Amino acid sequence: MKTIGAKISIIVYLIAVCTFILSSYAYDRFEKLDHYQEDLNLSLYLRGYAKDVEDKKSLEEVKEIVSYFKKTRLTIREKYRFDAMSNLIQALNANSKELRKMRFKEFQVAERKFYDETIPAIEKMKIEFRNFVLFAVISPLFGMLMFSIYLKAKFVGPLKKLSQRMMDFLVDKYTFKFSTPDAGEIGDLQRTFNSLAQRSLNTMDELKALDRAKSEFVSIASHELRTPLTSIKGSLGLLSGGIVGELSSEALGLIKIAEQETDRLVRLINNLLDLAKMESNTFKLQKEWVSVQKLTENSLESLLGLSQTAKVKLEINRPEEDIEANLDKDRIQQVITNLMSNAIKYSPIKQAVVLSYSVTSENHLEIAITDRGQGIAEHDQKLIFEKFRQATQPESKLVKGTGLGLAISKALVEEHGGIISVRSQIGQGSSFCFTIPEWRLADSTQSQTGAAA
Repeated sequence: MKTIGAKISIIVYLIAVCTFILSSYAYDRFEKLDHYQEDLNLSLYLRGYAKDVEDKKSLEEVKEIVSYFKKTRLTIREKYRFDAMSNLIQALNANSKELRKMRFKEFQVAERKFYDETIPAIEKMKIEFRNFVLFAVISPLFGMLMFSIYLKAKFVGPLKKLSQRMMDFLVDKYTFKFSTPDAGEIGDLQRTFNSLAQRSLNTMDELKALDRAKSEFVSIASHELRTPLTSIKGSLGLLSGGIVGELSSEALGLIKIAEQETDRLVRLINNLLDLAKMESNTFKLQKEWVSVQKLTENSLESLLGLSQTAKVKLEINRPEEDIEANLDKDRIQQVITNLMSNAIKYSPIKQAVVLSYSVTSENHLEIAITDRGQGIAEHDQKLIFEKFRQATQPESKLVKGTGLGLAISKALVEEHGGIISVRSQIGQGSSFCFTIPEWRLADSTQSQTGAAA
């Protein structure tokens, strides 16, 4: 089986050979046409010189004409013309008027015959030359047209079809059937893609099975851990409440630490359960129209203790109009709390964390939390929204965390149909923003969305 390169080389070679042959024929007709035209012009000159013999009486002039005839005779290819000119030369040399007159008439008849034969031959040669030139031009164009049709049918079409299958595969469309490829390079390419696609599908099936097993394990483990943690938390509460007698200050301090770590474990378990529900598409939002002003104020109030401990101020910037949004109040408050607590943890002492919300030029309700911390490196700005990932600049202070807060916030915002992002530069702080699609003014019953922009 010839390769694509060999097939293309053969086709190009055939087109080149065909063009060369037609061009050669055209050049041959051009050469012959030029010779015919030269012979015809020479015949006209000879007839003129022969006519001059009748008018010229000078012997020197007749000798000059005879000399020209002798030289020209050697270039004449037709025998009857050669004989007629030879006879005329003899008559001129004999200096006989009667013989010269008779030979002159014979010569004129021979040259007129040649003229009558040459004119149709020249016209025929012109037509042949024009046709060969036309074919020499058209044949490569026609060959290229047929070549392009062949390429489209044999290569472009299959490659386009294979490219579409690849694009479908990239956007998770796996409905096509793996057909048996043809022989050749395109077939080899399709077989390679089929093998890779099948291997990827098998791998994805395995990953989905592992992911389901992981989600089930996380769900079961979280539920199983929650029960003993609840008992531990209750027992610690009873101990700190003095149920077994008054405890020393050192013991109460240790119990307080244990209670804080228990609360952290409970939050971690709740986060893991939320992620498992989102990944299994069993997470349901309880959406309602909520005042954004009250929602943000409640969020700030819940973080006053943390901000006072960290010696960080909390501020809020809001528009004059009261805005309502269609959202799950608890979940969006969870997002705001996650973002605000992160900002507080990373803010320098006596700096402010600002919560603001407004309607953007794209007609989105945007809530932003801005801090004056160390900032986040550009290469970390996408990673921080992944599970169990945190920014890791050397200059950042170590902050306890699981790396789940931003991942859960991103998932919750996307469940609402919004987008979460971060704008940050090292040394200039960070601003985390997220959007809520459905919003309205508090005194309006008509909702607005980003699509209405």
